[in-house]
Amino acid sequence: MTFLSISGFYPEPNPDNTLQYKNAVPKDLETQVLSAMGWQSLADVPMGENDLTSDQAVAVFAVLGDSIKDDLMYCIGLCR
Repeated sequence: MTFLSISGFYPEPNPDNTLQYKNAVPKDLETQVLSAMGWQSLADVPMGENDLTSDQAVAVFAVLGDSIKDDLMYCIGLCR
């Protein structure tokens, strides 16, 4: 099963490189998150983890109903 995953880390040069946020996008919100990223389907998601811009993070987190921590850098990617 393929799904979208959002992760958050402290940006460099912060020495704490541990995962600070992780969330699997629920299937019922997947289309809205894809749209917030400018993608139409999972096939449009580039390989690997993709950094979210601040505008993308605001849009994605609004869909998820989560709050954003201003001190984290967020990424989105496909998990299989």
